[in-house]
Amino acid sequence: MNKRKCGLLTCAAAMSLITAVTAQAQATPPPAAQPADGDQGSAPQPAADNGVGDIIVTAQRRSENLQKVPIVVTALNNTQLTRSGVVSLPTLSLVAPGLNSRTSGGGVFQPSIRGIGTSSNVVENPVALYIDGVYLANQNESNRELPDVEQIAVLKGPQGTLFGRNSTGGVIQITTKRPTQEFSGQVKAEIDNYATLRTGAYLTGGVAKDLAASISVDYATQGRGWGTNLVTGNDTFKLAHSLSLRGKLLYEPDADTSLMLIGDYMDRKQYTYTFVPYPGTTFVGPATRLAGKQDTASPIDPYAAYHGGGVSLTAEHRLSFAKLTSITAYRQGTTSYLFDDAPSGTPIFYVGVAPGNQPNKSFSEELQLSSVGNGPVKYTFGVFYFFNRNSNSPVFRDFFPTFYGATNGPPTANQSTLTYGSEKTQSVAPFGQMDITLLKDTTLTLGARYTYEKRELVGNALLNLYNGNTINVNYNPAPLTINKPTWRAALSHQFTSTVLGYVSYNRGIKSGGFNILTPSNPAYLPEKLDAYEAGFKTELFGRRLRLNAGGFYYNYDNLQVTQFVGVSQTVVNGARARLYGLDVDFNAKLTSEFSLSGGFEMLHAHFTSYPNAVGSIPKATGGATLISVDASGNRIPQSQKFVGTLALDYEKQFSSGTFHANVTGNYNGNYKFEADNFLTQGAYTLLNSSLSWQPAHSALTVSIWGRNLLNAIVLNNATSQAIGYPVSYGQPPRTFGVTGKVTF
Repeated sequence: MNKRKCGLLTCAAAMSLITAVTAQAQATPPPAAQPADGDQGSAPQPAADNGVGDIIVTAQRRSENLQKVPIVVTALNNTQLTRSGVVSLPTLSLVAPGLNSRTSGGGVFQPSIRGIGTSSNVVENPVALYIDGVYLANQNESNRELPDVEQIAVLKGPQGTLFGRNSTGGVIQITTKRPTQEFSGQVKAEIDNYATLRTGAYLTGGVAKDLAASISVDYATQGRGWGTNLVTGNDTFKLAHSLSLRGKLLYEPDADTSLMLIGDYMDRKQYTYTFVPYPGTTFVGPATRLAGKQDTASPIDPYAAYHGGGVSLTAEHRLSFAKLTSITAYRQGTTSYLFDDAPSGTPIFYVGVAPGNQPNKSFSEELQLSSVGNGPVKYTFGVFYFFNRNSNSPVFRDFFPTFYGATNGPPTANQSTLTYGSEKTQSVAPFGQMDITLLKDTTLTLGARYTYEKRELVGNALLNLYNGNTINVNYNPAPLTINKPTWRAALSHQFTSTVLGYVSYNRGIKSGGFNILTPSNPAYLPEKLDAYEAGFKTELFGRRLRLNAGGFYYNYDNLQVTQFVGVSQTVVNGARARLYGLDVDFNAKLTSEFSLSGGFEMLHAHFTSYPNAVGSIPKATGGATLISVDASGNRIPQSQKFVGTLALDYEKQFSSGTFHANVTGNYNGNYKFEADNFLTQGAYTLLNSSLSWQPAHSALTVSIWGRNLLNAIVLNNATSQAIGYPVSYGQPPRTFGVTGKVTF
């Protein structure tokens, strides 16, 4: 049977399960009443019958019950995240099957969903990140703690109609806590066996009759790193500091109008970019024996830092027939880093950006007009404007004599380079989506978006040669423009009050761009993904079991792939690929005290055509020879054949207080890092657990916990370069600690 038929059968199998559960669901009581359109919620909301609670999401830009949304969505609230040990975005994959949470050598969070992602720090990720409705284009600010999160929702599959041109893989929606007139708050502190101290506070309350405010503060610092730099004697993989601030003002002059002003700031520095050779290989230059995979041998202590933030204003006004929403946002930040690309005790090749020399700023304005009520037609229309400037000014590369394998570098070789690149992006996109009730229980969804985008590059490189000469090369290529439509069509049917089935077809795109780290390389073109999906959403056995599944089939064209030519990172287009698989999520309330939740994903993701990919051959003397290979038939980087998560929660009420226990396990299948499929992370399992106790009539909760209890050492950054195969093991090792929090 060919792969296309297999993919179509996967989708068909998901739909065929609907009829198997319909008979049982006929006897299931109807769900509880849902919030009116526009109401806030993050859930799960408690169910009166001890069943699973409702989950309210905004996956279609309006508040809806998760079970009524014909999209595969994994949604978790703050309590679920905390109990499972999800304390930052890079740990989110623990509870979201199908989300591969890769971090770069600099600690940048680079998610992929169903194998769709990127490993370049200076491009927009095809998994779009939104916080409180604001798009964060700069990946360098994505590695963040989660101090005041109300809900995180992971939308799987292209969301190009409502969320734009860079959501080919999906969307991560973060909703933070909304200010209230009632005074309340929380203070917490946490310490672990690496002397990592995390402290935080959240306060909210009324300032005036129609004005409420909130403030969130979170600070973390690490006393001991996970490894040692054998040259300097200092720690590796150590968080110097992480400060997160967020303030909100909510003005509600009447029942139909609200203004939300949000300001946030983040300042983070960590000792990372800690590389070692891939097992079985060596760097050019002398080799150094390391005691552990999180040790290194470098004359410098590599680090990465980011500081920046933004401000946004969300205005909502309810008209007689619709709700008008405006979201205006401005963000600005800067990144700096320094790393040894081939650490072996002797300087070989350093790369860095001085503080302030990798700035990013963006401005966005989104207008939405959304229907209200429960009429036969529900709609959202709008327009989105986006401006972004992403720059290196400059990135420096120092080539030491050992880089060339000789006492001195060749006279005409580079001793150092300074590369300047500034990419300006402007985009305008009108969009709209409608849900049309065809029959009493059948809904047709139609949506479209038209994206215009223009990108411009100004760059130059200063090449300082060993013979003392300097060469200045300017790069001013013609602008890139795209005029691309994306769309969505879905048909859903409510078989019973607790069984929804759906089929959908989506077109997603990711815009092209320039290689600002190496502007001499050609621009990369937009990628396109056509997604076919069929699924069901059910609540069974008196709403004690929520079981949702979706089968999908992707045709993926012109996909953007990160590779190295020599030691220079570049993004290129990788011809075509085909993906298909199955997503399953469930929540089960076994008793009033014991519950299960989790899910799994099976995925087939291969290039169908990629004839000129970069491959490599390790050199016995150190380093690698980069060659051209045919990657057709190889797996797409970051794609896992199987991933699964299972969480067990037990809560018991005693006269003296409340006890809660959680165990969360996450199995990850192996995956590849590059198109030639040489660099591989093997399968591994993460296991977290927590125990908490809240005395009766007390605001204090004390928790003890362990994370990565099996001590999995995970390879999460790897590249093939002429100097060798620098890799980084950035997964935190086994940690255990205690958390205390006071809620009032």
